[in-house]
Amino acid sequence: MIDIHLHILPGVDDGPKTMEQTLQLARALVQEGIHTAIATPHYNDEFPQRPAAEIRERVGEVQQELERHAIPLRLFAGHEVLISPALLEDVQTGRVATLNGGRYLLLELWNSMWLPDTERIIFALRTIGIIPVLAHVERYRAIQQDHSRLKALLQQGVIAQITASSLIGLQGRTIRRCAEALLKEGLIQCIASDAHGLHTRPPRVAEGLQCAARMLGRERVHQMVEICPAAILNSTSIF
Repeated sequence: MIDIHLHILPGVDDGPKTMEQTLQLARALVQEGIHTAIATPHYNDEFPQRPAAEIRERVGEVQQELERHAIPLRLFAGHEVLISPALLEDVQTGRVATLNGGRYLLLELWNSMWLPDTERIIFALRTIGIIPVLAHVERYRAIQQDHSRLKALLQQGVIAQITASSLIGLQGRTIRRCAEALLKEGLIQCIASDAHGLHTRPPRVAEGLQCAARMLGRERVHQMVEICPAAILNSTSIF
């Protein structure tokens, strides 16, 4: 599996606090079957907004530690960016890290409300060649209540991602049901871990993928955890 949504950099956001915790998480990810991942620390007002250049530097430091400890995980840089009116400027100035420096951007929406400018901002990103990958779409209340909102965004060319552990109920019953329904309706292109640590938001990827495979079959799940993420990592076309 290639994991396109992961909080693994030590001391950056609400992921691991120390390098040792980062290494522990990395070992767990490898045990879950993840061989490549994109570190996507939050880019919002809750944490210091660390620029793309700093994220790339920190990813390099973690990669050195992974290799020193013989942990077979390849790590790349990105951000999980909260949607805002200032987003376009942050992308154009290079402050925001797209996924592995390519044309895909991990975009987070508001959980409890629908920003009126959502469609306009996504359209603006598309006009400059950026393809939003919507993070954990099963968690947004507006999409839980109305799947047509996600369908409309998919028509704009976005990619939809769900979290593996949502499928085993780790985020609650409502989120689990939404994740299952979106999968069955064919509205999801990627599954990721969105892991933050071993105890807070653990990976639980293998269990989640088993649930997805029972619904869709192993071949379709392979598309969502290897083929689609590889295209994102390499900035190539998914469709």
